[in-house]
Amino acid sequence: MNDLNLTQEDVASLQKGQSVENKSVTIRKIAHYYVSGGELTERGKQLAEDIFRIMVQDVEVKVREVLSESIKNSHNLPHDIVEQIISDTETVSVPFIKFYNDLTSEDLIKLIETNDLAKQKAVASRHNLQEEVSDTIAQKCNEEVVETLISNDSAQIAEQTYETILKRYKNSENIKEKLVYRPQLPASLINKMVDSLSDELQKRLIMVHDLPENIACDLVEQVKEKSTLKISEDFSSDQQIDDLVRQLYKSDRLTPSLVVRSICMGDLKFFEYSLVYLSNTPLLEVRKILFNSQADFVIRNLLRKAFIPKSMFPAVFSALNVIRDIKFDCGKNAKDSFVHKVIERILSVNNAEEELSESDVNYLISKIS
Repeated sequence: MNDLNLTQEDVASLQKGQSVENKSVTIRKIAHYYVSGGELTERGKQLAEDIFRIMVQDVEVKVREVLSESIKNSHNLPHDIVEQIISDTETVSVPFIKFYNDLTSEDLIKLIETNDLAKQKAVASRHNLQEEVSDTIAQKCNEEVVETLISNDSAQIAEQTYETILKRYKNSENIKEKLVYRPQLPASLINKMVDSLSDELQKRLIMVHDLPENIACDLVEQVKEKSTLKISEDFSSDQQIDDLVRQLYKSDRLTPSLVVRSICMGDLKFFEYSLVYLSNTPLLEVRKILFNSQADFVIRNLLRKAFIPKSMFPAVFSALNVIRDIKFDCGKNAKDSFVHKVIERILSVNNAEEELSESDVNYLISKIS
């Protein structure tokens, strides 16, 4: 079996009228010895490769599929054979692209640049994919291929590549979900993406990753705040809101962050009653200050009495201005539109007294989103 019991005449006959089934049997036999390598002489190896060169040209797709599947786990194939297989049709090339270990970064990047979706996904799913290839996928491929890359736990992805993905697909819930479930995300990426996640994905992020204590605590607090405000949405009467806020106040859970989030979410009643308890100011006086006062400093004084940090003032004023401008009715159906308008106002704050740094803006928006 050293030379596979094949002669040059046998090689030549493969080019002639053998059936697909016979060719497939021969290919599997040769590939078995070639991949194992244990019983092959140098002459046998060359003979096998000559047969592969014939088979990659076979007119029958089934024959080429059998060849690709049979030698995908081999090593050091001649590059002309490799090139022929990976440039073939999808059913021939994709299994080989996924599993043949000796494809170079250059080979893989060239495949990505063909814009063939099936081949791109095959590259993205390879074991231990190199960083430079992952980066090319992040920059050039569509969302489906990038999802495949992120789902490939063995793929090597540099921090800058994660940044590229987050920038390109900042509005994609599918990408965010795949990122949340990916192990060992860089802390800097978690910091940037956490505020854009849904409540459920934030919970998953806490469960899946060993987060820095400050991020984990902040996330937990945000989830609690959003849950509290959802409870508030279901209350229609002033008495129900008053009872909820009083309970939070007595248990030291009426935090400035929760109060500011409530007004930015359009929950005006919750905000008003919170200021009542935190500032020890009657409800009618709170409402008069918020909507009848012509001087901002009066509102500022009320916020100070309620121990609302100065850094949160711009968010409060943005929300109040939106309420005045559009005569917001605090109805549930208008909440999403309201939140977007508040964010727009925060981003447009630009006078000298209220000028915000990028970190300030990100912080305030995190209290809304």
